[in-house]
Amino acid sequence: MAGFDIRLLPIFAFGLIGGFGAWLIGVPMPFLLGGVFGAACFVLCYERNGRQLPKLSRWIRLVFMSIIGAMIGSRFSPELLTLLPQFWISGLALIPFILLAHAGSYTIMRRLGGYEKLDAYFAALPGGIIDSTALAEQAGADLRIVTAQHFIRIIMVVSTVPLLFLFIQGDAVGSLGGQSMATSHYDAIDVLLLLSIALVGLFIGTLTNLPVSHMLGPLLLSLALSVGGVVEIDVPPWLGHVAQYMVGTALGAQFSGVSRQLLVRGFGMGLLSGTYMLCLAATFAIILVQFVPADFGAMFISFAAGGLAEMSLIALSLNFNPVVVALHHLVRILLTVWFGKVLLRRVFNLSPRR
Repeated sequence: MAGFDIRLLPIFAFGLIGGFGAWLIGVPMPFLLGGVFGAACFVLCYERNGRQLPKLSRWIRLVFMSIIGAMIGSRFSPELLTLLPQFWISGLALIPFILLAHAGSYTIMRRLGGYEKLDAYFAALPGGIIDSTALAEQAGADLRIVTAQHFIRIIMVVSTVPLLFLFIQGDAVGSLGGQSMATSHYDAIDVLLLLSIALVGLFIGTLTNLPVSHMLGPLLLSLALSVGGVVEIDVPPWLGHVAQYMVGTALGAQFSGVSRQLLVRGFGMGLLSGTYMLCLAATFAIILVQFVPADFGAMFISFAAGGLAEMSLIALSLNFNPVVVALHHLVRILLTVWFGKVLLRRVFNLSPRR
């Protein structure tokens, strides 16, 4: 991995300023949303006159995502094993959700965005950035369009969901201060265990080519150790803040190199597509609460098509079961990749570009 470029320091500084500013005014998920806003503002202003920032290493975001995975897995108790089978209905419901989300977003990208068929197809997939762009690259789609649209959609969802709960509940949520994930009884061993599990899990996930390996590897390793009674970890409250800040700042840094024209067009399409997917998620949540042991909020977050790590963080902050939410998003991403390959020719009648 190349050495750290000192020109990237202001990105982290502005992300931190944005995080503290959001915290002071009571924004939900302050260090995530403030980090995104602060870092993005700096990047867009810096590159306004044609200057170019070096790319922030993807490993920064991946490492902190792996820590989030380890945190989630550490909260998996044996009792949850009996709870998960009760969510088979919502698991199956992800299939029609993915098909409807993809079809609706594809129509928006084609009819209103004017994108080429192949670009619209991959830009509309309700999956993760890494997996969707990998499929798009194999098929020869325009990676700038696909990456920008997925990034903007995820930012829109991640930013909107906490604010919706703020308006619904009437008070700020997401400080991570009093939620069941964290405890004040931790010590240095707990921190060392979490970091060790995160790094080992990240290595195992990458080595075995697991989907969403940067989160799934640490999550499964932490889960196995916790359920097996090998370790019992108390999560430090401040670790959630640090994870929010680093993930948010890394997301904001991704605006580097995006042209203003593509950004404006992408924001419009991302807003329409993201709103459509959120409305669809709310509809499914209203129906599913009658069949699963979860309330509307937990189901809504489980179906809101944001990033796996980001939606897991929101679940932690809102005190919903992070394992249930994370597993729903994991299944969504896996099914989206599978459907994305199958439907390319059979339904949308598209062929990879030469």
